[in-house]
Amino acid sequence: MISRRLKNLILLKDFPIRQKLLFFAIGGLWWLLIISIVSIGAITYVKHLSKRLTDEVSPQIQTVQKAIIKLRGANVSVHNLAIYRDENFLKANAKRADTLLNQVNAYLHALLEGGEIKDYSDLTGELIEEFGVAPVKDREATENYIKGALENNKRLRSIIDELTPVSLNAIKNGRLSEGEEEFIRNGIDKYDLITMRSVTSLSKLTSYLSVSQKGYVRRINSVIYATTLIVVIVVVIAITLLFITNYFVTASMTRPIRAITEQIKDLSEGEIDLSRQITVDSKDEIGELSTNFNLLMHTIHDINNFKKVIEEDDELEDVYHRIAKVLREDLKIDDFIIYEVSNSKNIMRIVETTFKGEEMPCSKEILINCSLCRSNKTGHIISSLTYPHICKQFLRSEGFYHTCIPMISGGGTGGVVLFMFDKDNRDIEAINKRIMRAQQYIKEAIPVIEAKRLTGVLRESSVKDQLTGLYNRRFLEEYVDTLVARITRKNELLGLLMCDLDFFKEINDRFGHDVGDAVLKETANIISKNTRASDLVVRFGGEEFLVILVDEKGNEAIDVAERIRQSVEGHRIRVSGAIIQKTISIGVSEFPADTQNFWEAIKYADIALYKAKESGRNRVVRFKKEMWTEKEY
Repeated sequence: MISRRLKNLILLKDFPIRQKLLFFAIGGLWWLLIISIVSIGAITYVKHLSKRLTDEVSPQIQTVQKAIIKLRGANVSVHNLAIYRDENFLKANAKRADTLLNQVNAYLHALLEGGEIKDYSDLTGELIEEFGVAPVKDREATENYIKGALENNKRLRSIIDELTPVSLNAIKNGRLSEGEEEFIRNGIDKYDLITMRSVTSLSKLTSYLSVSQKGYVRRINSVIYATTLIVVIVVVIAITLLFITNYFVTASMTRPIRAITEQIKDLSEGEIDLSRQITVDSKDEIGELSTNFNLLMHTIHDINNFKKVIEEDDELEDVYHRIAKVLREDLKIDDFIIYEVSNSKNIMRIVETTFKGEEMPCSKEILINCSLCRSNKTGHIISSLTYPHICKQFLRSEGFYHTCIPMISGGGTGGVVLFMFDKDNRDIEAINKRIMRAQQYIKEAIPVIEAKRLTGVLRESSVKDQLTGLYNRRFLEEYVDTLVARITRKNELLGLLMCDLDFFKEINDRFGHDVGDAVLKETANIISKNTRASDLVVRFGGEEFLVILVDEKGNEAIDVAERIRQSVEGHRIRVSGAIIQKTISIGVSEFPADTQNFWEAIKYADIALYKAKESGRNRVVRFKKEMWTEKEY
């Protein structure tokens, strides 16, 4: 767990994409900052070393070299004192040597104390070069060289001072004595020796300073090399880390997106594979997208399964029941009502509700006048969440929100689903989400409801007589097995009444088939009114009607048959300016009292009807065994 969280932290999985990009930018800037710090530090240090090299060591070496040059120049002038015999020339060389030694003296003091170096031309006396020089810091190592050179410089000047008068005196006398000649020669030799010592001393000082100069150069080169190496290493590390992080972060983003794309492609082709769940352990937008997409796939899968199940249900009531179960158990909606609308009859009926044994939240008036229901009338979603008190038929608007979703099909409203939520629930967003999910299930159920409703209508039209609205013989053939099984299981008794209008053909012959149809419809109404809702009335054929009395008690079948006979006899039908009054003959049998075969029991009722016709019509005859003499019906 800790390792996964650490990995997610390193790979930035738990951060939003915007922050990831920000971290990438910060990471790049961080490495750039490191490189900049190293480079600036190196540049500063190199600049410092270079400044010391150019401001201290190089001028010091240059000063020593100039001092050596001046010493050698002075040496040339001193040698001229022994060679030439021109007074002016000798004085000029003596002055030149003295000037050069003074410059050397100034240079050496500048090395000790620091100062300005001014280099003048020996020939013209013009200033050739001027620069500052810092005192040599390592006094212990260099002071002896400089002081030795200064001491030698004094001796050289004293030798010049000694040689110049002798040389000038020789010019005045016209020749040199042996003693003067030897003196000059010894002075020159001594001057050369001292000059050599000074040059040697200054050369050693130059070597020492050159070593220091090389040290600076070496340190500069080392810093440049180390800086280059560090920058290269940092760049390589930065690029490697950024590449690795970018690879994993990009993979964590592209893989789910690719998986989502493939799922969307499969979904567009009608395939839903929940085994291919998109597993993303990050908490960024991609993780949220993957989680929501998985939820979407589950929702689509659940809705598809829901649709398949309700399509296989036999009855429309089962569909309504499954919708209610989804709303209650899956969507956790506690209060709802599902209304079925019959626009042709202008009524609504409750097919499913959670309001058991309590007052309904909507006015009862909408049940008998569905046009009062705003959602049914407009075909729009009606919600007090967006507009309070939007529907005056909702009676609990003070304490509850409500939303009504119409079930639109074929251009009309086939039903309305009402949801009610307590106003103490402040999470409106969660309520809207549940309503939206409920709307998805309702939307998928609408075509199934319409199809089953149409199927029910078609089936009812196939098993009902179009003229009288009674069940026909086909219904009886389909329903007989269920009916017999129920009677056998409950050990009940069925009363069978076979009814036939007397002399019905005369009506068609005299008044026409339209009047005959009107008489049949009136007769069907009379028979239905004299039976219970649980009984079945079947138009068996032509002017024959079969009444099936469920759970008959005693002689109840005879009583019902007699009541029907009397009602038909006393009923007058007004048609085409005439009054028609007909009678009816009825044969009665019982199942399974008379026979264990249901169709045989119907045959027995028909035989009793035939006996009623034979005995004068307009009467009820109960079947007896002696009426049937055949072995098989």
